[in-house]
Amino acid sequence: GTRCEIKNLNSIYYVVQAIDYEIQRQIEILESGEKISQDTLLFDVSLGKTKVMRNKEDASDYRYFPEPDLLPVEISQSKIDSIRSSLPELPDQKKLRYVRELSINEYDADVITSDKAIANYFEELIKKHDSKLAVTWLTVEL
Repeated sequence: GTRCEIKNLNSIYYVVQAIDYEIQRQIEILESGEKISQDTLLFDVSLGKTKVMRNKEDASDYRYFPEPDLLPVEISQSKIDSIRSSLPELPDQKKLRYVRELSINEYDADVITSDKAIANYFEELIKKHDSKLAVTWLTVEL
């Protein structure tokens, strides 16, 4: 995503307020089809809002400095792949698999994957029964 820097955060309370405000502000910008601009923002504590102080053209405007006391972290692609392959299937991935591989409609796949216990039960059902029958039983009969 696009980086924004917020100034005038002199307490944890204001950090939380600024983050909450920025989340909503950026969601509204993205949902309206616009792009987030790379800005330095000032948090106005009296209004609980951020205001643009200046626009940053690119990341070099931020003048990042390496931290001399921190060693660089280098993670190999094979380590990333190993970790990724060990992660469980996420609900959205499972839903997509149900739609693509089992030809389940998106609504039913969403209902099944909305609860981990139901999704796990469905996985067991389709090992022994037709997936269409299992979907009907879970979404209509229960």
